[in-house]
Amino acid sequence: MLHIQNVSFEFGGNYLFRDIDWFIKPRERIGLIGKNGAGKSTLLKLIMGKYELREGSINRQGGVQLGYLSQDMISEDGGQTILEHAQQAFARVLFLQAELEKLYVQMETDHSDEIIQKMADFQEEFDSLDGYNIENKTAEILEGLGFKTSDLDRPMAEFSGGWRMRVVLAKMLLEQPDIMLMDEPTNHLDLPSIEWLEGYLSNYPGSVVIVSHDREFLNKMLNKTAELSNNKLYLWDGNYDFYLNAKVERDDLIRRQAANQNQYIKEQEKFINRFKAKASKAKAVQSRIKMVEKIDKIEEIQEDKSNLKIDFKVSKPSGKVVIDVNHITKNFGKNQVFNNVHRQITRGDKIALIGANGTGKSTFLRIIADEEQYEGKRTEGHNVITSFYAQHQLESLKLDNEILDELKYDAPHKLESELRSMLGCFLFSGDDVFKPIKVLSGGEKARVSLAKTLVSEANVLLLDEPTNHLDIDSIEIIIEALKRYEGTLIFVSHNRYFIEKLANKVWWIEDQDVKEYPGNYKEYHYKLDRDKAADLANGVAKSNQEKNAKAANNAKPEVDSKNSWKQRDEKDVELKKLQKELEQREAALQKIEAKCEELEQKLADASTLSATEIEDLGKQHGKLKAEIEQAVEVCDNLIEEIILLEE
Repeated sequence: MLHIQNVSFEFGGNYLFRDIDWFIKPRERIGLIGKNGAGKSTLLKLIMGKYELREGSINRQGGVQLGYLSQDMISEDGGQTILEHAQQAFARVLFLQAELEKLYVQMETDHSDEIIQKMADFQEEFDSLDGYNIENKTAEILEGLGFKTSDLDRPMAEFSGGWRMRVVLAKMLLEQPDIMLMDEPTNHLDLPSIEWLEGYLSNYPGSVVIVSHDREFLNKMLNKTAELSNNKLYLWDGNYDFYLNAKVERDDLIRRQAANQNQYIKEQEKFINRFKAKASKAKAVQSRIKMVEKIDKIEEIQEDKSNLKIDFKVSKPSGKVVIDVNHITKNFGKNQVFNNVHRQITRGDKIALIGANGTGKSTFLRIIADEEQYEGKRTEGHNVITSFYAQHQLESLKLDNEILDELKYDAPHKLESELRSMLGCFLFSGDDVFKPIKVLSGGEKARVSLAKTLVSEANVLLLDEPTNHLDIDSIEIIIEALKRYEGTLIFVSHNRYFIEKLANKVWWIEDQDVKEYPGNYKEYHYKLDRDKAADLANGVAKSNQEKNAKAANNAKPEVDSKNSWKQRDEKDVELKKLQKELEQREAALQKIEAKCEELEQKLADASTLSATEIEDLGKQHGKLKAEIEQAVEVCDNLIEEIILLEE
């Protein structure tokens, strides 16, 4: 558990947030949200101690352990293998393993009681930490995040920054901290890995705080939402969609309160101005002046960016058939990505191109754009004008241009006010539009490049991960604009909300082929789940058939003898004994859980407690949690024994 009390943070003479009070309880799934620049990442870094805390306090109760995943690109030791780096999560196990190896060597010449005892102690601890299984645990997590088994022994240096981030994520998951702080955890994950992570976090025993612009991920993960807005932190029970609905009501209430307060202040100022020159009213005037000065001004809600509306126009329509690719084969050295692929794009298509990382999504998009070498034939239809957004397009930006001028070059007929509105959707507001391209970060350049692509009036848009550097509000605006877009759209994305809202076809890459589902993403995913369920059912049925056949072959006639009856009686006695013990253990477990819940309730109202009381309660809570874990393990073992006896 973590208690953040009266925390404020000032940067450049302005407060990002003030007087934050936040208590993070066990097993919470919290989404930390807010507009870009609201201070989400800063708050996580303050909690981790990466920034100096000058106002307020952050108290870790009961020795709570924190884990932190930064969205910043990392440069880890490139000499380590993927597996070696992730296994650093088991620091104590690795230490014990090294010490045991030393002791084995030492015992060849030294058989003293001291050495034998030390080895026994180390071995016992090693076994208790399941030391022999750390490689399997590590491999399971890494493969869940998209690594192949053959990747695990490759050096970190061979992987991109995005893949290295996955290794860092794997290491944190293996460490199993009490509270995980995750800053954009899905940024470098493909769809299968995101879905795997959702499943993993759903069963995670600790608490998780997530900063993310992935709406679907937030909806599936959260039971609480924390919003940084107007320098304050607002807490909501429920996921992101619940927050959106509740926020409308809250904002309306704040607007009414602000309006009432402004009206009251105006009335007081009217009285002050009317009577300030009259000596008989001097006391009353001074009283009202002091009253107005003491009023804690309610900040009015800023206009929501989602009210903005932009349009991506088409200069002229294309023919019915936009692009046709036939017999497409693509190899990277010995690695074949595509084999004899045929796909056709027709006018008005909005196609989501999906698949696991490394299957060739971006490569196929470049083939469609005619920016990648391939074997086969690509035929372009009548009046086709394409505009392609990808990371390498950043190289085409003119570094000496200001942002606004860069857009004017691609859209000379648009009014400056239109261009500025569009740039606002891409998180460039006010004087930001006059920044030279050369001073921008990689993410900012990516947003400029995307804006240039969408403002081009092309009738075919090819977009590779267009939502990567946008906030939720901006993504929503882009979605609504692309819905109205009259041209053809093909895009690669791992943002399921974006895919679901836009795609009328799904192309997925599998087995060196591009397969098509003629419907939206939800329908495609339903089909996928149904197919998996059918495969599983068929597999179970086949397995049962094999088991039954084996049992029939191995069946022996029952012997009706005194011994068999005696064995059955003994079995029944043992079964009843275990069942009674299980009932007693479960009753004891319920009592411990009740005590734990009582403590958690006390800690939830920690504002009335002293720091010493909070610390004591935290220690008691930690002890009870350990007892619960032990009791659950004992109950699970008893259940297993009962099941075996009942078979």
